[in-house]
Formats: sequence, C-alpha cells, structure tokens
Amino acid sequence: MLELSVHHLGDFLLHASIVVCAFCIFASAIGQRRGDGRLLLAAERGGYVVSAFIGTAALLLIHAFLTHDYQNKYVAHYSDNNMPWYYLIASFWGGQAGSLMFWSTTLAVVTALVIRQNRDQNRDILPTVLSILCASQAFFLLLMVLEANPFESFRINEPPMNGKGLEPLLQNPAMTFHPPSILSGYVWFSVPFAFALAALIHRRLDDAWIRTTRRYAVVSWGFLSMGNLFGGMWAYQELGWGGFWGWDPVENAALMPWISATAYLHSVMIQERRGLLKVWNVHLVLLTGFLTFFGTFLTRAGVIDSVHTFAQSDIGEYFIVMLIVVLGASQALMAWRVADGSLASADEADRWRSAFDRWGPSVRWKPIAASIAFVAVLHGAMWIVASQIADKELRSAAWLFGYASISIFGPSLVSMVALFFRDLFAREEAPAPAPGVEHLASREGVFLLNNFVLMTILAVVMFGTIGDKLSMLFWSETKFSAPWYNSWIAPLGVALLLLMGIGPLVPWRKMSARSFKVNMLSPALVSLGLTGIVLAVDTYNLQAHLAKTSIPFGDVPVGQLVQSSNLTGVYSLIGFYGFFFTVITLGLEYLRNAKVRAQGTGESLPVALGRLIARNRRRYGGYLTHIGFACLFLGFVGTGLKTELDLTFHSEGEQHTLEGHVLTFRGFDRTENREYEEWYAKFDVHRAGPDGAPAELIGQLHPSRRFYTGANVQLSRTTTEKDEIQGLRANIYLALVSFKPGIKTAEVMAHYNPMILWMWIGGAFLLFGVVFAVWPEREAYPVFTAARKRARQAPVGRLDGTPADPAPEA
Repeated sequence: MLELSVHHLGDFLLHASIVVCAFCIFASAIGQRRGDGRLLLAAERGGYVVSAFIGTAALLLIHAFLTHDYQNKYVAHYSDNNMPWYYLIASFWGGQAGSLMFWSTTLAVVTALVIRQNRDQNRDILPTVLSILCASQAFFLLLMVLEANPFESFRINEPPMNGKGLEPLLQNPAMTFHPPSILSGYVWFSVPFAFALAALIHRRLDDAWIRTTRRYAVVSWGFLSMGNLFGGMWAYQELGWGGFWGWDPVENAALMPWISATAYLHSVMIQERRGLLKVWNVHLVLLTGFLTFFGTFLTRAGVIDSVHTFAQSDIGEYFIVMLIVVLGASQALMAWRVADGSLASADEADRWRSAFDRWGPSVRWKPIAASIAFVAVLHGAMWIVASQIADKELRSAAWLFGYASISIFGPSLVSMVALFFRDLFAREEAPAPAPGVEHLASREGVFLLNNFVLMTILAVVMFGTIGDKLSMLFWSETKFSAPWYNSWIAPLGVALLLLMGIGPLVPWRKMSARSFKVNMLSPALVSLGLTGIVLAVDTYNLQAHLAKTSIPFGDVPVGQLVQSSNLTGVYSLIGFYGFFFTVITLGLEYLRNAKVRAQGTGESLPVALGRLIARNRRRYGGYLTHIGFACLFLGFVGTGLKTELDLTFHSEGEQHTLEGHVLTFRGFDRTENREYEEWYAKFDVHRAGPDGAPAELIGQLHPSRRFYTGANVQLSRTTTEKDEIQGLRANIYLALVSFKPGIKTAEVMAHYNPMILWMWIGGAFLLFGVVFAVWPEREAYPVFTAARKRARQAPVGRLDGTPADPAPEA
C-alpha cells in the first residue's frame, strides 16, 4: 500500500489544482455562452477550491521548512538546522520553485477576493475574468509540475542530515520582504489585466471595470514600490558598496511595471473625470500586465547577466510561449476594439456600431483581419530574425529586443492601423472627433506630460536592460552601466518631480492667469528662496559641483553628449527646488481645503483637516504618496553629492578625515555563533575641530566581515556587513573590505551619503499613503450606496403599475 506523505499530498494538490483550473475555464466559457447559471456558479466554487488547494499546499511547504524536513529536496537545498524561524519562512521564496509557489498562492488569494467582491456586480464579465485568472494560475502550476516542483523528494538516496542553507546574501531582514513584495505586486496587477481583457472581449469599456479594479492597481503599485524600496535597502546594507540602486537588470525588471503602473494611475483619472484616453489607458493596463510576465522572464530565463545569480533558472522557453500568447492576443483584441469603435465615447460607439452594421459582413471584418494580420506579421518577423541566430544567448536576446519593442510601441502601431481601416471604410458615417485635451496648462495636460516622461523613462530602462545583448546583434558590444542610466534618468526624474508639484494646483480644462497667480506664484517664489539659501550655505559642496558643470559641445558625437556632460550640480539644485515646491504645494492643498471646511462647518482647523482627509482618502492618500516620492528624491539627489574614499589603517590609533569627521581605528573584535564567524573593525567617529583635530565624539562604527560555515563546507561564503551613523543631513557609512588581525591593518570603504535617511522616510510616507488610499470605506461598494439612496428618494409606483405622484419638495 502506497504511503501518502506530505510531499505526495502537496504534489497531488498541485496536479488537482490544474484540473480544477481547467474545469473553471471551460465551465465559465460554456456557462456564459449558454446562460447556464449552474455552470457559472460551479466555476466560481471551483475558484474557491483552487484557492483552498494551493493555500493548503503552501502551508505544507512552510511546515516542511519549519520542521527541517530534508526529505524534500527544495527544503534541503535552501535551509539548514542553524537558520532562525523567520529565515526558514523566507526560504519559501528563496529559490525558483518557491517563487513560483508564492506567485500561485498569492494569485489564489486574489482570485478568491475577486469572486467574493463581484458576487453582486460585473456579473456579465466575471466568468471571462475568472477564466483569465485561472489560465494564468494553470500556467504557473504547470511550470512547477514540469520544471520546478517544490514537493520533489528523495526517492532512492537517503535524505541529508542537514540542509545546504539559504544564500547568505539573502539572510537580511530587507530581503525577507523584498521578493514577496515584488511578486505580490506582479500578481495583484493580474486583476486589472484580466478585467481589461474581459472588458475588451465583451465591449464593456465604460468606467465600471476601472472603478472595480482601482484598488487592485493601487495595491499592486504599493507592493512594487515597497519591493523596490526594500531591494534598495538590502543592496545598501548587504553589498557593502554604499549605494541602493545599481541599475542591475533584475532591479530594472521590477522597476518597469512600476513605471507603467504609475502612468496608468495618473492617466486613468482623466478618463474618470473627462472620459478621455480610453485607448491609452487600456494600452497601459495591458502593457503593465505584460511587463509583470516579461520581468519574470528577464530574471528567470538566464539570458541577462546580473549579480542576482541566485534568481536564474531554465524556464525561459515556457515564458516565451506565454509571452507570444499574451502579447499577440491582447494586441489583436485591442486593435479589434479600436477598429469597431468600442473604445470611442458612448455616442461615437453607437454611431460606429451602426456604421459597422450597414457595412455588411464583407466590409466589417476587413479592419479586424488587417489588425490580426499586422500582429501576425510583427511576430513572424521577430520569429524569422531570431531563428537565424545560432547562438542561444543571442537568439534569446533577439526575442528580448522584439518583445520589448512590441510591448511598448506595438499597441500604438496596431491602433494606428485599425484607425486607418476604420476611417477608410467609414466614409460619411464617421463621427466627428471627440473633444480632447483642450490645453497643456490644465490638469489633464500635466497628466499627459507626466505620462510622456514616464514612458520615456520606461523606454530608457528597457533599452539599457537589454542593451548589452542588443549591442551584440547590431553593433559592437556595449555595457550600459549606472553612469549611462543616470545621465538619461536624472533630467527626466527632475521633470517628473516638478510635474508632481504642479499637478494638484492646476485646474481641469485650462488654467487662467489669475489661477496661476493665486495658486502657483507664492509656492514658486518661496521654493526659489529656500533653494537660494541651500546654495548660499554651500550645502554638500553644491557650489563646487556647479562649478564643474560642462557640456562638451563639438568634442563628442551628438549621441554621446548627454552621458558625457557633467550636470550633477544643476540637477541637484533643481532637485532641491522641486522638493521644496512639491512639499509646499501639497501642504498648501491640505491647509486651504481644511480652512474652507472649517469656515463652512465651524470646526477647528485640526478637526476639519482630519475629517476632510477621512472623507476623500483617495485624493489625500495620493498626496501623501507624492510627498513620500519627494522625500525619496532627496535621497536620489544625495547620490550625486556623496563622497567616497578608500581608506587604509595600518595601526591602531591611525586617523583619517571624511567630510569634517575624523575616523580613528581602535582594533578588532571577533564573535562566533552557530551560523558564522564575524570579525569587527572598531572605529571612533569625532567631529573635526577648526584645526582638523578630533573634537566631539558622535559615535562608534563596527563594520565587519562574516564567514559562513554552513552545513555544507562547500557553501562557505564571506559577506560584508556595513555599519553607519544615521542623520537627516547625511549618513557616515563604513564597509570593511579587507583586514589582517595579526598586524592590526584594515582597509575600509568610507562613504558620506547625504540625505540617504530621507529615502526611508519617504518610503514610510509612501506606504502610509497607499494604505490610506485603499482602506475600505464604511460601505463596501460606494456606487451601490448611492444607488440605494436614489432608490429611497424616488417615488414608489402604485400597485396597478402607474407612476406615483411626485414627492413634495422639502
């Protein structure tokens, strides 16, 4: 009789979940087509069953880690007996199989939430949404079953007595939160993605699906923000290089969907307020959904070089097939809806539908066929080019380039083709163009500029990420390092910061000269004065950085002009101005609106402010995230003004100076525990007096090197553990590069990092703003609350069906 172990049970649950996912897809499709409520209900119950199965499997895997069940190969590879319980839980997503398991578990929870939330709304498109979510779930379950099963166990060989242990670089508190935050951000955006596809399929292209999925999009954006922030914190603490972002391809993979999601959350407000940008918003949702899969492909396929070597595996071919399906289907579907006028305004859509009906079948399908053919040509050209490359890495690079290009520019091209055929066959029945953005000096104009800047940043990041491989195909091999990224991103980031401060002050449609004077003139002048003070006191040697400003016109080719220029001082000065301007304008928004409420209600100003914020959480939560981003930007500015020194101390008592601080070497110390041996170098940090001698002692620093022994001697590794003194002005950061305890010699990398603490302060503001914005209202569905109020106020009809007399006016 076969003994059923927890590993067999976990494997069974994965296989059973695939079967139930398939049932949900077919039951939803058939039930919707036949109008069979029983099948639709069964599909929804199946979604709950999948959630229960995968949730149980995840708990089994966590239990295997906590009990050191080394019969499980995945547990044996990513944990050992010496790890504390919280790192054992973090080992869940420490490898490929666990990451896929975490993705599936999060998607299972999200799917159950979607079914529960939409029990009384969106009933016409929910079956399609459920089918899309279950198809995505089935894909990741198949990856686990076929390539990376977290429940694979030792069948012939005896299990080891101890595991190999988690990668030491991952044993950091920030890394405990970074991967699950990024993966959660990816998964939560699958809901807007699924609703967008379902809305396209069923022509439900009003604002209802946007309102339904808005919180999911904001939660996804919040998780991606926190994931990137925790990733930067991990790099800052664990890698010992004094920075938090190195433009590594794996970092960029998580940044790209964050950029497109940010653009969507801004531009969708134009659609909600003015009914504009329907095509663009659908494109952004589909692009962000695609980039979540594309980012996973980048980090897991092993086709790019990255310091995150523990994040690579051999599942890239599966993702290529999935990317073909996702990109081809979504683009063809969007082109179809552009062609038949479904993405136009309500009046336009009715007229286009009437025109389509009058054309007849022979003409009606021409724009649809042309759009599908255009998508097929794009994919066919990419396939032909890639198939001619013998080298596997270069062939994968060609796929990367093709999909990156199509994902960003393809939908626009497809829409243009669809619009061309629509205009060609519409003749005189074509409706007049809808009114668009009337003036750039309006809130929708600022949002459009915001989207333009964000999409430019996305294109730069995408090009730099795949540029190493791309250059091997078309020109001499080129490495796109951090200076290249910074030269392009810095001016775009400054522009984004300024637009963020301008946006809340600009009215819809058009800004008048009087509105400009009332809302913007005072904040602009105050910010200019504060920036002048920063320059006058020469904060962080800003005047010296400005003196080094240079643009080598005529000395370098035009294409290299941006990265060859030295504009650090200029960008830093504008960055300070943007920070002051953004914080002042947003602060005035809180204050002005609170004063208006206080005058109208008689409440005190603090009470009015609190109740004002509570009644409009979305708006003021968004303002908090903007303040958080402004604080984050101070940290970005600080990276350009930092000081970095390689210092060698040859004996105890030797001193070196770092930006007005004296470092004094005090020898070594050593500790040991069950996981590693650690050597500390001890330093006293004093403020430098007028003569440069040590004055006030402000703290001690103990940078160290850890030597992990682990359960397996072959896994011994060395990590660098920084130490720092934190301050609002700057952090003093030391990393021990090498040391010789016997002769009391230490080499350290010393950093003076201006305003780095504002990174983490900004992250806290950002997180609080996201939580505040998505916190549920007292009524679960405000739109239903309004409908019920209208129903209560409406007169009730008589029993004979005739309308009642109108209610008397109050």
